[in-house]
Amino acid sequence: METMDTPRARIIEAAKNMFFTQGYSTVLMSDLAKRLGMSKKTLYQYFSGKEELLNVIIRQYGQEIQREVERMLVDDNLPFPEKASRIFSFVGTKLHYINPEFVLDIKRHAPSAWQQLQKHKTEAAFLRFNTLLDEGYRKGYIREHVNRTMAVLLYASALETILNPDFTEQVPQKLMQELPKAPGEVFEGLVKIIFNGILDGTK
Repeated sequence: METMDTPRARIIEAAKNMFFTQGYSTVLMSDLAKRLGMSKKTLYQYFSGKEELLNVIIRQYGQEIQREVERMLVDDNLPFPEKASRIFSFVGTKLHYINPEFVLDIKRHAPSAWQQLQKHKTEAAFLRFNTLLDEGYRKGYIREHVNRTMAVLLYASALETILNPDFTEQVPQKLMQELPKAPGEVFEGLVKIIFNGILDGTK
């Protein structure tokens, strides 16, 4: 974990804000140096280039989400519906800060970072969400006839919608106009549809 009082941490935080809001390819190392009030030479003392910096940002961001979700997963004091709601709200909030064009940008221009993003998506969908469903099933909150594998696949498709803009490009424009613009809002909407369909309303 980086502490914010180090030059390296300041570089990471500034780059994350610029990449997430402006896109990856449009931000130059000289832009980042100017924002930080330091020289490009100083930047290259900490990072070999922009893609290495991006990889660090994605890894840290993914780990931050993973730590918090796993902390909530093992919290036995949280009733299952509240736990599920908190987890989805947290993930949605974290996704809200990412510009939709950012994901497509790194897919085209930073393949190693794109692969890392896919890894985080896989872990979120097929490991942590499955763990959450297991708890819901054990505690009787999920209907017995629900195929949990299918539920996990639906959740994975929700993440795919957010983390792969190529997917949404296949959707007719008329339908896309009714879709929320922010990734976090799309994610939360999809999760509500999925979860409201598997939660037992008698609980």
